[in-house]
Amino acid sequence: MDFSHFYRNTPQKSLHEDLTSIVSGFSDLLKNGSSARCKLVNYYKGLPVAYPATPVEIHQGTLELDVNQQQAAALEGSRYVFIKCDYFESAILGEVRDVNVPKATVSLHNFSFVEILAERRTSIRLEVVPQTDAEMRSGSLIIPAKLRDVSLGGFSLIPAEPCDLEPGSEVELTVLIPNLLQGREDRLNTTATLVETITRDSYSVCRFSFDPDQQSENLISRFIFQRQVEIIKELKERS
Repeated sequence: MDFSHFYRNTPQKSLHEDLTSIVSGFSDLLKNGSSARCKLVNYYKGLPVAYPATPVEIHQGTLELDVNQQQAAALEGSRYVFIKCDYFESAILGEVRDVNVPKATVSLHNFSFVEILAERRTSIRLEVVPQTDAEMRSGSLIIPAKLRDVSLGGFSLIPAEPCDLEPGSEVELTVLIPNLLQGREDRLNTTATLVETITRDSYSVCRFSFDPDQQSENLISRFIFQRQVEIIKELKERS
């Protein structure tokens, strides 16, 4: 999952000065034996994974931490993680350098101050794996797509062809919501508003917001619950 939409940069000075400040802060924290509480937060397939973490050592800009083993499993293969620490006024983004799941340790570097936008959300957004079929309709325009992720208030779709719709456009959507327990996909038809289109190297992602009725809320709530159980089980098996 693309990590960039989870946060925005909030530099206090220059990026280099902020990096120096963060490294110096962790050095002081370790040197003085501070009781400041630290927590790592990452989003594994959209599911927030947050556990306390203990800084152990910092050397040449790389911070070593003891972490929860499930957190280590969630970070394996990830590029970034958020650090929330009482010692700092702002959340910190760290780049994952190394993860050891059996030992439950993580190495982070290349720090910066950020705001975690994902914490503003009123509902959880989870990836759909494998992606299911979807369709976008606006007037005579019909664009086939794949459902990338879903929440109680929105969808992300990957269109099969370029989407030239403007943000704010109302679009008729048909998406297939997985029913993981019964092994089927349930059709959901709704009117949604295009929030933004994000262009990547080889594809684009269209993000939509919508107001669910009782039926669509039931379908999505069931999927989110089933998917959370599935992801948590996967993390337990990997840790």
